[in-house]
Amino acid sequence: MSEPILKIENLVVHYETRTGVAEAVNDVSFEIQPGETLGLVGETGAGKTTIALTIMGLLPQPGGHVIQGKITLDGEEITRYLSNSRRETNKNDKHFRKIRGNKVGMIFQDPMSALNPVYTVGEQIAEVIRLHNRVSRSEAEKRAVEMMETVGIPGARFNNYPHEFSGGMKQRIVIAMALACSPKLLIADEPTTALDVTIQAQVLELMRGLRKEFNTAMLMITHDLGVVADICDKCAVIYAGQIVEIGTLEHIFNSPCHPYTRALFDALPSLDSDVERLKSIEGLMADPMDLPTYCSFYDRCDRKCDACKAGDPVLKEVEPGHFVSCVHYDGKKEGEA
Repeated sequence: MSEPILKIENLVVHYETRTGVAEAVNDVSFEIQPGETLGLVGETGAGKTTIALTIMGLLPQPGGHVIQGKITLDGEEITRYLSNSRRETNKNDKHFRKIRGNKVGMIFQDPMSALNPVYTVGEQIAEVIRLHNRVSRSEAEKRAVEMMETVGIPGARFNNYPHEFSGGMKQRIVIAMALACSPKLLIADEPTTALDVTIQAQVLELMRGLRKEFNTAMLMITHDLGVVADICDKCAVIYAGQIVEIGTLEHIFNSPCHPYTRALFDALPSLDSDVERLKSIEGLMADPMDLPTYCSFYDRCDRKCDACKAGDPVLKEVEPGHFVSCVHYDGKKEGEA
């Protein structure tokens, strides 16, 4: 096994607000190997985007703080550049500007807000290339045209502005920007949410092809299990800032263990069953500003018991590479001796 491109260990991130402290990410650990795609799945507010912004050094300031943990990107520990000291801010920002786009690229959820409306799309791609490579303006523009054509946009549209493109084409431009300097890791934050189904399929097919072409590792953030099944190698299910289950696609889709993972699959519509109402998960996710000291899923769980309140469960390996955070799985699958 080679060294992982991304390794996160025991990450804890809090947001300080006027009304209290929101515990957004709580003791999260995972790693991604070169060329591998990990799907990070969970409800809105589960902490998925906060993890991505922490990796990118883009936590909202003031307020966002890394309380503990270690993030290693391409062999370099970047956690030390996440200091909250004002004196260190400029130096940290300078270092992250070298990392962003060069080692790690990000595709944001809304392509329109990710593009500057007063610059042409070609200029924006070329700017990324010039920031990280010692090339002339003409060479940067040439590479930008090549990247546009790689993602299926004619190079002749170099001088068009973002408003002249459809939603799907704007997302392709954002992907071209993210891949312009061939980063080793690509973070995709729900890249197909704002697109219709046909365009979603095209964008996912494009990302799959580019991953093979550039051997780019990918962190796919989504709430859509269909997207995970289509493009990911592994899957991590996150709830209230904690990873409750992680494993390969076969583990998660063929033998889900955690009650929350099972509830997500039960909520999916089925073509084989005729039902009047879709099944939902009752209740709301635990308030990040008032998390319990025991399992955060307790109030919504259909398998809760007294043991669930004994403490906060930790991830345990139930089979090689398959980890679950639940008192019903004490290092083995249910039914095993």
